[in-house]
This record gives sequence, C-alpha cells and structure tokens, in this order.
Amino acid sequence: MTAHALRTVENRTELAGIYHLAAGGETSWHGYAKFVIEQARHAGQQVRVAPEAIEAILTSDYPTPAERPLNSRLDTRKLQATFGLILPEWKTGVARMLTEVIGQA
Repeated sequence: MTAHALRTVENRTELAGIYHLAAGGETSWHGYAKFVIEQARHAGQQVRVAPEAIEAILTSDYPTPAERPLNSRLDTRKLQATFGLILPEWKTGVARMLTEVIGQA
C-alpha cells in the first residue's frame, strides 16, 4: 500500500500530505489480547489464560509515566478515498502474523 501511494503522489504532487495508515476496523488492547489468545488456542497452542479471564480496564486504571490519550484511533478515510484503497481488517493481519509465529515455534 505504501509503495502504491508513493507512486501516485510522485505523479500527482497535489496529493502529497500526511496520511494515517493502519488496518481497518478498531479494537481496544482488551479486544486485541482476547483475539490473540483465541487464535492461539484455535491453532492448538496451549495458553495458560482463557480469553474470558482477560478483563477490560479503563486507561485511567492503568497508571503509566506518560499521559495516555483516551482515544488514539487513527482515521484512514483520507488515505482510502485519495488512493482508492480498501484496508483489510486488523484481525486479518494479526491472524496471519500469528500463523507465521506459531509455524516457526
């Protein structure tokens, strides 16, 4: 996707700018963790924690030295509209990465 966008901007400089590139959809760290555990179990991996044991918490309940935003979602509509892209859902990429990692274990 990045190469496609760069080639397009190279020929049409009016399209130059700042674009957010992230997979489609949205989730929380809680949703991400549950999905990873579910996928690992589905692949036959022994995991010590059950997905339902993972509890969602508020950002304010997890103190960190750096102040964290309450909403850090990236808006990719400009990128998709400008370059005619449809971004794959985040679960697709995570599932693919887990398949590769589990296959190398």
